[in-house]
Amino acid sequence: MSFRKMLPRPAMVVAVIALMAAVGGSAYAATKIDTEDIANDAITARQVQNDSLKGKDFKQGGLKGSDIKDGSVATKDLSEEAVASLKPRWLLLNEKGEIEEQSGGFTVLDAYTTNDNVYVDAGSSMENHGLLATIAGQNKIDVDGAAGADPSFNGQVSVARCQTDAVECAPANAKTANAFVVSPREQDGTPTTPTTRKRVYVQVTP
Repeated sequence: MSFRKMLPRPAMVVAVIALMAAVGGSAYAATKIDTEDIANDAITARQVQNDSLKGKDFKQGGLKGSDIKDGSVATKDLSEEAVASLKPRWLLLNEKGEIEEQSGGFTVLDAYTTNDNVYVDAGSSMENHGLLATIAGQNKIDVDGAAGADPSFNGQVSVARCQTDAVECAPANAKTANAFVVSPREQDGTPTTPTTRKRVYVQVTP
């Protein structure tokens, strides 16, 4: 066989060169194209495969509320911590100023010891949170120690954050941003006594 017959034909050489150029060009494009090479709004949602983008693909602060379609984010799309942060927190104080029920994280600092109020630690700062307190009725509890229940359905109650421009809390351990004060009162506004204490629900907004 002659050497000339072993040489590739010109058409084959051209095809190989074209293939190498195409492959090399794709590799170059894959490594060189970045966000600066893409015009704004050139890529839309229909051009992105479902579930192909993760949180790590977005820079901090890259997404705003206006970028998310209303109703497209459900509870299942959020972490447990994020869901919990959106729910109101609450507790029920009994007649002794003890926490009888709660959503979690609250502790009593002072219950009718320093004065006629109950001071509670929320476990975190109360700044930028709202507070709501209501009298909780009951008709089965013996409050005064005598035989039989002492039903209670009326009274007044106020609640406030400690250490604000408007409120100074008395107990030393309540002088923090985590604390708030609950002040149950009789219907006429006078302080309650050990035999007329009120049950109180307190709610903290997210």
